[in-house]
Amino acid sequence: MPVELILAGNGPGELSGWIAPVARAARRALPDLRLTLALSPSQFAGGRELQVVQTWNLFDRILEPRTCLRVAAGLEALPVAETATLIHLGGDLWLSGRLASRIHRPACALVETTLVARRHQMFSRLFAVSTGVAADLTASGVPREKIIMTGDPRVDAISETILPGLTSAPGTSAIPTISILASSRDRIFTIAALYFLRAGAALRSQSGAVRFKMIVSPYVSPSVWMGAREDAARRWPGLDVEWVTGEPWPAVAASDLVVTIPGTNTLELAILGVPFVVVLDTDLVTVAPVEGVLDWVTRAPGLRRLRRTLLLRRLSQLRFAALPNIRAGREIVPELIGRWTPEELAKQIAALLRSPAKRDEIRQALQDTFTQPPGASRAIVDAALALAHSGLNTR
Repeated sequence: MPVELILAGNGPGELSGWIAPVARAARRALPDLRLTLALSPSQFAGGRELQVVQTWNLFDRILEPRTCLRVAAGLEALPVAETATLIHLGGDLWLSGRLASRIHRPACALVETTLVARRHQMFSRLFAVSTGVAADLTASGVPREKIIMTGDPRVDAISETILPGLTSAPGTSAIPTISILASSRDRIFTIAALYFLRAGAALRSQSGAVRFKMIVSPYVSPSVWMGAREDAARRWPGLDVEWVTGEPWPAVAASDLVVTIPGTNTLELAILGVPFVVVLDTDLVTVAPVEGVLDWVTRAPGLRRLRRTLLLRRLSQLRFAALPNIRAGREIVPELIGRWTPEELAKQIAALLRSPAKRDEIRQALQDTFTQPPGASRAIVDAALALAHSGLNTR
């Protein structure tokens, strides 16, 4: 009897951090499994998601966002195996639940917040990324028997690309190395990469030799990052920059410090346990994606000023911008939010480079708070397959 798993989600963080490791675990668990990817509509998608996931050769079929919408709206049928389960791995919870309802198969969801509590009836099982999330779900009224503590598949995504036994450690060279994660979306990468390299040039003039690794996401268009590389070489020919286009985590793990922007990658860095600083210059606000309908409404050219005003107001109300700080309820990693000239940013980075004790403090706090064993992806697959075989279609 054929068995099928439908993995639903979209956006660089969810695809690489959740969907890819779960899909690989599913293939290992059941080689003849039918695997479908439902790329749900997402304001966090950059546009190259389909091209990237096609290179993984993991899925028997991939549903594009328009198809997902049509199926959810009842405008298109989606044939699936009789024994099948949908796993929500990012994106809109309602849409994933609706897809499962339309194909008359049970659904489960991987969750890292209590947002699902309002819609938990749509899902037969909820996979919590931590014991804290599981406890919060129960406190929010979700039946305890529906919750399974699986852990976070991002741990698997990282551990699968790093040699066994390698943990975050500072570089051994006398010349410090800084890795830069400038975004997985073209419009943000274009601005952020050059901004960080301007700061890098200022840092070099202030502190002497520094090596940089520009970590290029596969979701960034080649023309975009190559153009940025050419521009950087022309502007700062003496800047020591390595453009990393392969697996990012080995390069990141060997860095003395990472500079990044808010996003899912901050949780991945926390899991890896590498010291980093989160930077959000307010000039990036108008191109950064945000949760909810506000993102779609304010994309129109005539509403960009309104978008900036609303987003700056929302930013001012945030206690923290980095996900590890939000999760911990305290500042573990430094946040530099506001208007920072490249020279000012360089001074802040230089201070961290001059303080190994501060970087060790950040590293230890991250390891103490976010270290998890691998295996979440297999736990999710096993629970989803058990649900598929149970024939449970009510949510």
